[in-house]
Amino acid sequence: MTEKDAKKLVAEQVQATKAAEEKLASDKAAAVVAEAASAEAARVAAADAAAQQAALDEAARLAAEQAAQQQAPAIQPLGEAPAPAGAYYANCDAARAAGAAPLYVGQPGYRSGMDGDNDGIACEPKR
Repeated sequence: MTEKDAKKLVAEQVQATKAAEEKLASDKAAAVVAEAASAEAARVAAADAAAQQAALDEAARLAAEQAAQQQAPAIQPLGEAPAPAGAYYANCDAARAAGAAPLYVGQPGYRSGMDGDNDGIACEPKR
């Protein structure tokens, strides 16, 4: 092999080494970009999951609140005088005469015996 051929071979090897190093650097850069994209996708997915969970939690809270409102006993309308503490009415006519009717569960004077339909409201207006 001549000196010229040897120099040519060395130059080709140097060029091949540089090309391999450039390829390796390019592959590393692509891997870093791919990893960053993957991390961003994971962050977005986690944020979406958190938003969905928050929406589900809010929907559950609203449903529970609505159910509680539907199950709550009726509130005595304003304008009627509340029954005095320890009140007792012999019957609904007496409660009406005292201005205390209708009587709700928990109110003084309420008795289940005066609640004909057992709905928690005694001495309801006559229909």
